[in-house]
Amino acid sequence: MAQWNVAYNWMLDNEDRARAYNVVPDAPPGAFAISGINSASFPSEFDTIAKLMISERGPEVEDFYRAHFWNQWYAQLTSDDLCKRVFDFAVNAGSVAAVRCLQRACNSFPIQVPLIEDGGWGPLTVAKVNILDPDILVAAFQQARIAHYKAIVAANPEDAQYLSGWLARAMK
Repeated sequence: MAQWNVAYNWMLDNEDRARAYNVVPDAPPGAFAISGINSASFPSEFDTIAKLMISERGPEVEDFYRAHFWNQWYAQLTSDDLCKRVFDFAVNAGSVAAVRCLQRACNSFPIQVPLIEDGGWGPLTVAKVNILDPDILVAAFQQARIAHYKAIVAANPEDAQYLSGWLARAMK
């Protein structure tokens, strides 16, 4: 079963590799982040963490990600390599987008009953994910994630400034 620490540390390497827990500028303009926790998206959680001494922020950041992004379905995945990427994408683009891309990646293989690409976790999604070769599924998931980012930029050209970073993160 997939391990929380593997997924969390992979994601945090993308959000705050140095584990500095500093307040940094973020998007949208005027927003800030601590280890990826955005002040515009999560204002009360951000404020609570920002009030702490930097040396006290690490456990609170971990608790935030466990409470807001981790769920029972991740732990049921049999591949840490896949789980950490799906979890990272959920943090970066939202849980629905991450699961929808995972379902799309599963459906890129010949399977008898395709998954409904609804972005919702469920026993069918977990079962399909766990029967596929994880190495091949990781590659298909990376391609679905890349397509997702490119679609964002096609619909919102002002987001093109983020594309190279998003693509690098997707291909890790």
